Amino acid sequence: MRLLGHPVHVMLVHFPVALWPAHAGLQLFASRLPAGAAVTVGFWLLAAGTALGWLAAIFGLTDLADLWAENDPSRLTAGIVHALVNGTALLGFTAILVLEYRVYPTIQHGAAFLAAEAVLLAAMFAGNYFGGAVIWRQPSRAP
Repeated sequence: MRLLGHPVHVMLVHFPVALWPAHAGLQLFASRLPAGAAVTVGFWLLAAGTALGWLAAIFGLTDLADLWAENDPSRLTAGIVHALVNGTALLGFTAILVLEYRVYPTIQHGAAFLAAEAVLLAAMFAGNYFGGAVIWRQPSRAP
């Protein structure tokens, strides 16, 4: 799906890619930052990244349906892998958001939590590799 000629999914995916690592960084350094600031800002970064991630996923599913219609097996396979891996990361960050919401504003995370968040971030970046493969394998289009 396009908005003014630009792919909506591609425009939206940049938000979780930026906001989720920022959340992780704030949680990692929360003990060295002003009391409460990192927790509050981090929570809202997580909420915004997750909300925009769900919006990106909806538009991504429409793009995946378009790939299905194009009959390009390599791009479709990359798109499905991208959707599954990043969908898993989105579910993981949604779970983190729910857990943080329950205890907001007294959020505290230990090493195990930060490690789990690092795994989700690694999954997101791996999934983005496959998303990029869909984009870069496009046949060239003349203007």
